Amino acid sequence: MSPWQRLAHDVGKYVARAARNLPASGPVPAVLVGMLVDDLFALRDGQPASAVFAELRAELEERGEEPRLDAVEAHLVAIDALEEAVRRGEDGAVRAAAEHACAVEAELRALAEARA
Repeated sequence: MSPWQRLAHDVGKYVARAARNLPASGPVPAVLVGMLVDDLFALRDGQPASAVFAELRAELEERGEEPRLDAVEAHLVAIDALEEAVRRGEDGAVRAAAEHACAVEAELRALAEARA
């Protein structure tokens, strides 16, 4: 697996796992909120997705790659800023975090495919 595919898989796929399953309207079931919290803020060994992303991004940079990942990072920063409200299950925050998570997945998947 290339470093780009690993980033798309280890971060992109998993941050969007629960986010893709939120209902289009109405309340978000507590079980999905819990899954979203785990996906965003305890992705690997209790690390938030942003920390896992930073680690994998640093590996790319060490390899001499010049990843254009600022947009992904911006989405993850926005997700981190919503953490408390998401953990409380606030609908607007949950939905905003899910949108950011899906954008992270889309960006990382596109970058991995472009480098395949």
